[in-house]
Amino acid sequence: MKTNLLLKTLLALLLLSNTLFAEAILSLDTKGHTGMIKDIIVTKSGDIISASDDKTIRVWDSKSGLEKRKILGEIGAGSEGMIYAIALSHDEKYLAVGGFLAKGNGVDDDKVGSIRIYNYSTGKLLKVLKSHTNVVQDLSFSEDSRYLISSSADKTAKIWDAADGFRLLSTLTTHTAQVYAAEIFQKGSRYYALTAGFDNKISLYDIKNQKTLKTHRLGHKLQYLAVSSSHIAVAGDAKSIDIYDLDLRHIKTIQSETEPAGLAYSKDGKYLIAGAGSHPGYVNIYTTTNYTLKTSFKEHRNLTQAVAFLDSTTAISGGGDNSEIYIWDINTAKVKKKIEGVGQTIWSVGIVGESLTWGNKWTQTKGQSEFQKSINLKNFTIESSKLNTHNRIETTNGRYSLSHRAGGEYGRDDAVLDIKKDGTTLASITKDSTSGYSHRSYGWYKNYIISGGMNGELKVYDISGAEVASLVGHTGDVWSIAVDGDRLVSGSSDQTMKVWNLSEVESGNRELQYDEEYINKIMKEYNYSRSEVLQIAKENNIKEIYLDNTQKLHPLLNIFVSKDDEYIAWTKEGFFDASKNAAQFIGYHINQGADKEAKYVSVDKLYDTYYRPDLVLKALNGEDIRSYAKGIDINTILKAGLAPEVKITTSSSTTQTRDITLNLEVCEYDGGGYDNLTLYINGKAIDVISRDRALKLIKPSKTRKECVALNKLISLQSGENHIGFKATNGAGNIESNIDEIIINYKGRSNAKPNLYILSIGIDKYRDGDLLLNYSKADSIAFAKTIKEVAAPLFENIYTYNLLDKDATKSKMLETFSTIGAKTTREDVFILFVAGHGITDTKTGAYFYLPVDFRYKDDESVRIAGFSQDDFKLGLSKIQAMKSLTILDTCNSGSFAEAMASRGVLQKTAINKLTRATGTATLVASSKDQVALEGYKGHGVFTYTLMEALKGKGYGKNNQITIKQLATYVEDVLPERTYEKWGYEQVPQSNIMGNDFPIGVR
Repeated sequence: MKTNLLLKTLLALLLLSNTLFAEAILSLDTKGHTGMIKDIIVTKSGDIISASDDKTIRVWDSKSGLEKRKILGEIGAGSEGMIYAIALSHDEKYLAVGGFLAKGNGVDDDKVGSIRIYNYSTGKLLKVLKSHTNVVQDLSFSEDSRYLISSSADKTAKIWDAADGFRLLSTLTTHTAQVYAAEIFQKGSRYYALTAGFDNKISLYDIKNQKTLKTHRLGHKLQYLAVSSSHIAVAGDAKSIDIYDLDLRHIKTIQSETEPAGLAYSKDGKYLIAGAGSHPGYVNIYTTTNYTLKTSFKEHRNLTQAVAFLDSTTAISGGGDNSEIYIWDINTAKVKKKIEGVGQTIWSVGIVGESLTWGNKWTQTKGQSEFQKSINLKNFTIESSKLNTHNRIETTNGRYSLSHRAGGEYGRDDAVLDIKKDGTTLASITKDSTSGYSHRSYGWYKNYIISGGMNGELKVYDISGAEVASLVGHTGDVWSIAVDGDRLVSGSSDQTMKVWNLSEVESGNRELQYDEEYINKIMKEYNYSRSEVLQIAKENNIKEIYLDNTQKLHPLLNIFVSKDDEYIAWTKEGFFDASKNAAQFIGYHINQGADKEAKYVSVDKLYDTYYRPDLVLKALNGEDIRSYAKGIDINTILKAGLAPEVKITTSSSTTQTRDITLNLEVCEYDGGGYDNLTLYINGKAIDVISRDRALKLIKPSKTRKECVALNKLISLQSGENHIGFKATNGAGNIESNIDEIIINYKGRSNAKPNLYILSIGIDKYRDGDLLLNYSKADSIAFAKTIKEVAAPLFENIYTYNLLDKDATKSKMLETFSTIGAKTTREDVFILFVAGHGITDTKTGAYFYLPVDFRYKDDESVRIAGFSQDDFKLGLSKIQAMKSLTILDTCNSGSFAEAMASRGVLQKTAINKLTRATGTATLVASSKDQVALEGYKGHGVFTYTLMEALKGKGYGKNNQITIKQLATYVEDVLPERTYEKWGYEQVPQSNIMGNDFPIGVR
């Protein structure tokens, strides 16, 4: 038989060949931590580095409380990627990171205990240290940055020579259980290591002589260490802290009302801070002269493990219910700064029908926290709600019941769940480190048991206690679950709620089975017999040889709601619906392999691809949405490269000059190229520069060789001009961050502004199936009505009409340019478009159909339609800052039948169009019914618009603004169409920027 080593190596190579290193994983970014904060470091400049279970390292400005950057690495499902410890070398050159950084797979288990070494200033991953065989719990550098020590759940600690490329010097095997804490200190010229672990021991080790000098055993498990110039502090799962001298002679035991969780000495050694591991959750500071209590900080409401000193009078503590970081005065315990994200822990959930209710406050009454808010799963409206009428989950099921008790490896009081019938225990489910440690929430679904635990573990068990399915998605403790029919809702400390379809859970044989396809592949690849493969796989614990016989279910929908009720709901494919500012709260964490730093792209940079409210609703209804989005794949998108970095190199200023030259810089990133360089003033696109056009304007940058510079002459409007600049990658599907400056133009114009109207209407399409009856008349009548009511507001009113044969794509773009050359920033522009409009089912983008369009299929629309990009280009040529686009482009007749069932796609289209152009938009219909053939000689939408303009939509000041116009149409149109035709035609509006008047009564 061939050697075990050879097969193991070959199997490992095969596994690696099937690994996708450029893997993008959707993750939440609430601008703060969403998991337990495990470690905090203060830099010499006063920046704060925090590491968390949420798999991120964040660097904060301690003065402003704002995040400066993130440091990321490879992550995976469940616990993979959680960060338990960080250490910064004292010269601040290296950042060491440890935790649950990879999966053990029987081939290279040492990856689980990997230690990442980053260049701290750049965030570049320099090296991965592999020797530990289980998760790394603690890290510490020596004061001169020469040595690094790591401790692990593999019962060892290791000393690494940082000065020699992090060469492994020695492995400490003093402990017989997990080693949770490790420190290095110097005494004279000698280096010593301290370790503490779950075997109740603290140990002192001589690094030079590689010898354990002394150990001391306490009566409880030890987890935390801190060292000053004269003292050692150690704590664990007891309400006490033990103090030693540097020779490990016991000095004192401090009694505490809480279990300390995290220890740190001040730089001058005068104070010791201890975090909180149990009720009442106080973070305590002790003076080190006699270790008496100095201050108790009482703002945190939960486990607070990460503690440090910012300076001699200021402490930092990270933890609590919402993973917040407090900066506070050590003398008064007064808060100086609070750093936290916009999310909150979900303590309770309930559901009935399409109404989901939840609570963000720990208000446990009769074993359950109360609700504070509810969200409608169809339209995502949010309301305050304290109702307790929603379904939770039941712990009884006829004669069967569930109850928890203490047990398990860690002795947690909810580690064991007993399944009882008539009070007699039939089976028990014990949680361990792989299944979530605890039964945080549990109950019945039919004859299945659902149990949520720590670290995002949510499991389904049968009545015998055997695991049936794993519900994969959460990353924090699952505190609450609720069931309504086959729909499960879960809420977690990761600040999300998730909706699941439990009808997918199947019963059946769950015995371990061989992966025959995998075995056959190995046999064929390397000419092994089946028995040889099985034998060697068994001897080497190669787990890939077996099938994972447990179902893995993914949520139908993920929901995050911020403190100020901004929401985002997304599917596992990445498609999302979101309120105005919420697309920034999720994004793709881009793995590049275990030995490279990860990247991150928020979905608001992928808005045109992934903003799909229509697909979100389909997914929630249990539809397989993959067929609606063929060819849309995040990994394919990312292969084109990320967006460039853009910068306005002109500084913010005040000027008396209307026309200024703006200096811009574009730096290619990751080979992604650049295109669609877009300038905005106060949110409105004022110029779109293609790559081809930019190449004629650019000059070499003075900063970096991969950058180019260009100048752009722009005109300002009176007052503050918030000027923004962004671009896309060369493929046009990933946006850059936007760079902004403010220029205050002091000039004023006493003259009234001008009004420009472009009115487009098509009845006589060249395709006979597209003929309409009212679009031309609507276009003419609307422009006439606006001229009549707007005359007192404007110096001049200019009307441009493109009707029937003149309404070609080229003529429309030409007319935009003509108007753009005449407008100024103070003018007003109104675009009215009537005819056929389509929202593409593949992309969710809007297209207006020119007169010469002939419909064949959706692809013909993409080629010949007047697209969202065409609208953006055309509207960017209009200098007027106040702009309104009105689209009366519903479908009708036989063409509408071909376009049926596009539903909420209209919402998708209008928001994409408004976001791209920065102009207010009002659209005739959001329904999938055909548009109405006419109402009193006009389209019903246009008739209602004119009715509002002629007098019925005015406010008390005898003016009608664009918001008042939209409100009137939204109120009247659905009721009017229902009364006459029996269904509601519901308009859609998205009013960007400031409101402005367009008519006087």
